[in-house]
Amino acid sequence: MKNNMLFEMFPLVSFFLVYYFTKNIYTATLVCIIASWLQLILYKILYRKIGKNTWISTILITLFGGLTIALHNKTFVMLKPTMLYWIFGVSLFISARLNKNGIKLLLKDQIQLDDKTWDQVNLLWVSFFILMGALNLFIAFHFSEYVWVQFKVFGGFALMLLFTALTGGFIYAKSKGKING
Repeated sequence: MKNNMLFEMFPLVSFFLVYYFTKNIYTATLVCIIASWLQLILYKILYRKIGKNTWISTILITLFGGLTIALHNKTFVMLKPTMLYWIFGVSLFISARLNKNGIKLLLKDQIQLDDKTWDQVNLLWVSFFILMGALNLFIAFHFSEYVWVQFKVFGGFALMLLFTALTGGFIYAKSKGKING
């Protein structure tokens, strides 16, 4: 399945644009739910397959977003990113304990590392996802709705890019130049 960044971010971009123009988190959440299901349908049509992460994200936004709309309580949609981050973190942790390092499975064809280094990279990502979930909660409950939306859309993405770059540097240093490209 091709990885199209804009296509992956379609629900988030939809959420932000609606929020930006309406300042209504409930309308933005509804649009995000619809965009997530539309994304699933398009994945199925274009690629014949839907990735696990896309399913998880769609189910979470439908559940937490649905509760937000039904109960008119923005807390639920604010919890969704934390749940997603923690699911990723816990999944990576558990899979590593079952000798199925998720990061290694994703990158092993491009990068050769020893098992200890793969475990370190996996643990770095577990820690990152757990901390991102906690940071989302902190911002959601200590700052305004507007600040939280900005963090959700821009801050989380920027931190993910930064951490990816830092992880790339760590991997490069540990790989001793054994990266296939």
